[in-house]
Order: sequence, then structure tokens, then C-alpha cells
Amino acid sequence: MRIPRNADTDRAVLHYVLDGRCRLTAAGTAPLDLAGGDLALLPAGARHRLAARPGAPGAPRSDPGVVYENGPGAAPVVRRYELGGPGPPVRLLSARLAPDRGTAVLVAALPRALALSRGRIEEDPLLRATLRLLAAPGRRPGPGDRLLALRAFETALALAAAPPSRRPCHSGLARALAAVEDRYAEPWTVTGLAREAGMSRSAFTAAFHEAVGTSPARHLAARRMREAARLLAETSLPQSAVPARVGYHSRAGFHLAFRTAHGTTPGEYRAAAPRRGTPDAQRGGADTFRHGPGKVGE
Repeated sequence: MRIPRNADTDRAVLHYVLDGRCRLTAAGTAPLDLAGGDLALLPAGARHRLAARPGAPGAPRSDPGVVYENGPGAAPVVRRYELGGPGPPVRLLSARLAPDRGTAVLVAALPRALALSRGRIEEDPLLRATLRLLAAPGRRPGPGDRLLALRAFETALALAAAPPSRRPCHSGLARALAAVEDRYAEPWTVTGLAREAGMSRSAFTAAFHEAVGTSPARHLAARRMREAARLLAETSLPQSAVPARVGYHSRAGFHLAFRTAHGTTPGEYRAAAPRRGTPDAQRGGADTFRHGPGKVGE
């Protein structure tokens, strides 16, 4: 599988190995041997090749159809691949995105291609949680995919550039982050999240900000707004029911939070969505959560 630069703008590329082993080669840098759980990062979108083993042709054997797109006719943001070649299958989750200009200096200082091992990813609860969310089996496309891919890229970039003493090592944060990702509609408080992490409130708040770059309350609010956007764009769940589904009892509070996060009202966001889903938003799975209060207690 050969992936060239975008014709009109350089895009960062991520490859997250789900299963198997493969090799990434790019001009001007040493080959990278990758195994399950490893992440390859091409900060400037350098032309490169992925092969299931050295010397293999590197063509995708199949594309299972889990393809996330920006919109009609747009290039995929995130998609899955299975590399061809003899031996066990190699499955990858790959993302292409245009990073923020603020990362340009850091990108210029890093190699054209680099890898983060599974062990290093485990050290960072935010990166680990983001990659697992993107790679979740059966995960459906949504308007939050671009933000998730961008968050994974920026977190991986910071981890690659950080000295070992600056890497987060608070294993309890992973549990708190997973709770926010999967159970965002519950009535969380900072104290409750700290309890989930097995830490004191003050230690949790400090460690969370160091690892994630924002407060627990802001992070939870962003997760709720991302799910609200998905429900509005992809389902026909009544707009009046969306606030409770993402943890808000106050419609006014939800409306204000949504407009702050997305720059538009919920109604305008739904109207601008290219298409809606079917009225199945009440089914179980990732859409079923308990309803909590509208904001996190500080």
C-alpha cells in the first residue's frame, strides 16, 4: 500500500496496527518495524510504503468498508486496511488529516517517520483511550472523527517529542478517561472521577491537567458535545431528547454549551448535516447511557 502526499496540501498520516506485523519504509529515514498496538506517525505526510513483511508488494488485500469521511466526495479521514501477503493478516487503522499550524515547529523538528511502541502508548491514557475509541469494533462514522484523529495526532506528537520524565505515568487516569469516553452521561463530578481513578481530588486534577492539557470538567463537556453532534447529524432522535442523552437536564444549558463548542445552534447543526440516520437512536450499545446533570461539579 503506497500512500502519496496529498496533491494540494501536506497531511499528517497515522497508522495504528491492530493485528499482525508490518514494515513502513519512507525515503530519508530508516524502516520502521511495527507490531500490534504500535503507532506509526508521519508528521508531514511523507510518501511511504507499508508491507506485511520486507519485500512484500504492500497492496491492501481488502477494505472491509469501515470508512469515515468528511462529507460527500471527501477523502477519508479514518479507514481500516488489511495488508496482503503471506502469513497472518495485518490489520491497520489509518488516518489522514491536516494538523493545526501551531504544530509546524514541532513537526519540522521530528523525523519524517517515527513509531510509538505499544508500551509508550500505554503510558499516555489520553492517547490510548483515543486510539481505542477510533478502533472500537463496529464503530460508526461520525462528525467527531476528524477531532478524534486530530487529538490522537497531537497527543502522539507531544509524546514523541517529550523527554521520558515528562511522560504521564498515572495508570488511574486511564480508568477516568475511559469512564468519560464510555459513560459521559452519568452525573460525574471531579470528585467522582478522582474516585474512579483511585486518587485524591487534588492529585487527580493536577495529574489530569498535566496528561490531557485541560481540566476534567472541560474534557467531559467536550465529550458530551461530540456525542451530541453525532446524535444530531446521524440519527433522527428528537432534538428535545438530545440534552438528556448526553447528560444535560437543562435545555438552556445544553444549548449554550453546544453553541460554544460548535459555533452554531443544535437546530442549525442538524439542518446542515448532509444526511440523518434512521430512528434507531434508542437502541442499545454505544448510544445507551444513564442521564446525569448538565455539568461537572468542580
